[in-house]
Amino acid sequence: MKHACIEVRLDRLNRLESLSARRRHYNQAVRPWGSPCRACLMMPMNGLRNSLLALGLPGLFLLALVDSAGVPLPGGVDVVLMLLAWQNPQLFFWVALIAAVGSTLGCLVLYRIGRTGGDVAMRRLDPAKRDWVTAKVRENDVLAVMAAVLAPPPLPTKIFMLVAGFVRMAWPRFAAAVFFARMVRYTGEAYLAMRLGDQAVVTLQRNYPVIGVLLVMTVAGYLGVRWLRRRRAAGVIS
Repeated sequence: MKHACIEVRLDRLNRLESLSARRRHYNQAVRPWGSPCRACLMMPMNGLRNSLLALGLPGLFLLALVDSAGVPLPGGVDVVLMLLAWQNPQLFFWVALIAAVGSTLGCLVLYRIGRTGGDVAMRRLDPAKRDWVTAKVRENDVLAVMAAVLAPPPLPTKIFMLVAGFVRMAWPRFAAAVFFARMVRYTGEAYLAMRLGDQAVVTLQRNYPVIGVLLVMTVAGYLGVRWLRRRRAAGVIS
């Protein structure tokens, strides 16, 4: 019975991946340890992904952690998350929550690398991209991190994680920004998979650039309103 369930998951995963062949989940940012040939990594990473998938929700947690820490895994978290939400629609919120927690812990790994080995890690990045990301993070660290997590590729998400550590963004602010943005993204994807099944990937693929921009604008508006309220409250007190 267990083997049959795993076979069903793998079959559905293959269907979802075939529908999302055009999507490239991985950022082109250099990994903290260098730039190994992706083709050499994909075969063992496929096996690791399938082994984690067989574990269900615990496997999703580990997959999200490993992927967000910078280890390249075929298809990334999104497709596996949508598969599990499609297979277990009553658990769609827990699927999103577990993926968000795992991803936040993985992003904290990159944050820590940027904070403790910042000079070495930063030298491996493209100078123009590094300077642009650093300027955005220094300008508004919470908004920059949330936008990086929500926005579609080719925004260099992992560079934002490294830079956040390098500029010494407070880690609770960093973790909260990543977790909130991941929850928004993953809950939306899980709900879409629950409602649309294997067509969810196609729908997301077709509309995610627009959805991503709208989400970023919503977050920016929310943070702007909070900032204005704090300014007004400070003015009343003074």
